[in-house]
Amino acid sequence: MSAREKENTSEEALVAPADPGPPDGGLRAWLVVVGGFLTYFVTFGLLNSFGTFQAYYGEHILRDRSESEISWIGSIQLFLLFIGGLFFGPVFDTKGAKVLFVPGTIFFALSLMFVSLCREYYQFILAQSLLFGIGDAMLFYPTISAISHWFNRRRGLALGIVVAGSSLGGIAWPLILNRLFDAVGFPWALRIIGFMSLGLLAPACLLVVPRLPPTKASEVPRSELVAIFKDARFIIFVVGMLFVIWGMFIPFYYVPLYAMQHGIDAAFANDLIAILNAGSLVGRIASGALADKIGRFNVAILCSLLSGVVLLCLHVMRTKAAIVAFAVLYGLFSGGLISLQSACVAQITENLQIIGIKIGVMMAVCSAGALTGSPIGGALVSADGGKYSGLIDFAGVILLAGTALLTISRGTINRKLLQVV
Repeated sequence: MSAREKENTSEEALVAPADPGPPDGGLRAWLVVVGGFLTYFVTFGLLNSFGTFQAYYGEHILRDRSESEISWIGSIQLFLLFIGGLFFGPVFDTKGAKVLFVPGTIFFALSLMFVSLCREYYQFILAQSLLFGIGDAMLFYPTISAISHWFNRRRGLALGIVVAGSSLGGIAWPLILNRLFDAVGFPWALRIIGFMSLGLLAPACLLVVPRLPPTKASEVPRSELVAIFKDARFIIFVVGMLFVIWGMFIPFYYVPLYAMQHGIDAAFANDLIAILNAGSLVGRIASGALADKIGRFNVAILCSLLSGVVLLCLHVMRTKAAIVAFAVLYGLFSGGLISLQSACVAQITENLQIIGIKIGVMMAVCSAGALTGSPIGGALVSADGGKYSGLIDFAGVILLAGTALLTISRGTINRKLLQVV
């Protein structure tokens, strides 16, 4: 081989092969989806079931506390899940998934074991709010970011399937918890749930892997990081999601209590969380498939609009049948929106190696709404003498305000109404 040929060969070896892009399928890609589904079934499924804990605590362990005080336990969980993106999104980009997944699984399972020992309010804050929330966040971000590595054209469907795991978990866990509370008592119910969670999350640790190699922090140009905060379409979308999240999770906490106020027995009222999540399961899968055809922003905006409208209609939905219909419809539309938020961010992200950072920024901003929404709702109920009109108005109007901002964000991409966006 001549010196010239050796020089050319050496130069070629230094050039990294171009990324062919997400494969949009294949065994390895779909195994990531399976792992993500298991993760969301456990983590977000239990998060979506907090209404069951809210009702139980109010009737038993924490009956001396107000609804607003009890809701802080779940709101802090949600806040830590969202704010965790500032820390765990960049860790995924630079270190990969396992460095988060393994300790996250341990923290999550331990949190449930510790909750089984809790008797005082501050103990629930430490175990069910802080430890649970941190473990949840460590599992959430590598899952949602890895999906974007493996899917592009079919990303909406893949994310819809993964996020549907949270809805299926939201159906199963309330039913399991209510039966276990009656059969073995609160402490052993939480221990059983903890062992079940560990058994489901262990295989997910092996299945959820990124496609792209970790990126060194120095490899991401500072100009590209600064550009994130100068991207108008991204900033408007994030603020819109802040308003949406502010109101969206309130029904997941208060629907059982609203139903009991209107004469529905406690056993069936607690099962409304499972019914709500059943609607969410359908919405998350259907919206993902539909979004790949007519546009992710289009479907997200439609789901947000309908969520706000249905929520405001709760003012006149007071019978058992009407409240069940609300649970199904609200679950359907809110679930559809939640499954698409990360897909929308990925759609307006050219460099997928910083997708974890951008999702982390979005979630961190939304954390303010996640933290304060339900406690504000509870405070409005207390201020209104136990009536839910103020809570419904607050959550519904905030959702519609978020819808308006999401629509503006879409307009910065394409103003044509019937265009796939």
